[in-house]
Amino acid sequence: MKLTKRLKTCLALLLILSFTTPVIASPGKYAQLRKGQMIQWSGWCFDEEAMAHIITERESHVERCRLNLEKQAEELDASYNLEIGKLKAEMQYEIQTRQDAIEALKLENLKIETALIHEHKFGWVAPASIGALVGALTFFLVTL
Repeated sequence: MKLTKRLKTCLALLLILSFTTPVIASPGKYAQLRKGQMIQWSGWCFDEEAMAHIITERESHVERCRLNLEKQAEELDASYNLEIGKLKAEMQYEIQTRQDAIEALKLENLKIETALIHEHKFGWVAPASIGALVGALTFFLVTL
């Protein structure tokens, strides 16, 4: 959002600059004046230093806009990469946590299965023993 606003501003400045460039560069009245001489028409009068400053300012303006846009693009890229890195780390943490929970549940299920199998192997002993005792007791009581 900020980048598009800056791009629009830079584009507007370049457009204004492109309209003013022909005015500065267009042929018109000019005269080289010496100190104390008067100009024969109304208008602006610049010395060589001011004219050099205007020209270099115009030439460096495009480069400054480009550098400013590159800087903003790099800042946005860095902030997006940081956000992506944070999200990836959070996702990796969630994946690892869930995998640990799954492994713990698998171990718990294995223990429960082992206990159930062990109970099924020897689980018939107690009822069979009770049945044999009741049968023997009944036989003993009947034969008495």
